Amino acid sequence: MEIGIIADTHGDIARTRAAARIFREYGVRAVFHCGDIGGFDVLTELASAFQPLEVPVYVVYGNCDVSSDDWKFFPTNSSISLLGRFGEVELDGRKIAFLHGDDRVQFRQALNSNQYDYVFTGHTHVLHDYRQGNTRCINPGVAGHGQPGTATVLDLDTDTLELISL
Repeated sequence: MEIGIIADTHGDIARTRAAARIFREYGVRAVFHCGDIGGFDVLTELASAFQPLEVPVYVVYGNCDVSSDDWKFFPTNSSISLLGRFGEVELDGRKIAFLHGDDRVQFRQALNSNQYDYVFTGHTHVLHDYRQGNTRCINPGVAGHGQPGTATVLDLDTDTLELISL
């Protein structure tokens, strides 16, 4: 099962659209957005790309998203699951935690807990992929207003990660 991971779109619709197109080409079965969404347009773009395919899009808020109550008005009848500041999902028997990463205490707790196979994060705008104990930590880099724009595709069956240039 392949999944798409994206973070820090910061309202960049063109790169969100590019990521969605590439994720669809890969046939991802789930998408994770690790915060700093940047607006409804990003979520609408992801919903329109993945809802017809019945692919869930799991989203957490980043530090640039939390100052607004507007998120509560996003339609709940879409493929988008807004999970607040911290999300937990189990796919194919793998436990995944994801968060933006600006709360270093919460990030370290998730990473050090040994409860998760994967911890996905954003915030730093820097791509990283490393293991701590039994947990693999992945930051897909920055999808919006950074150079170069990146996202990743993770194959849960083979544990291989592919970098996607936007």
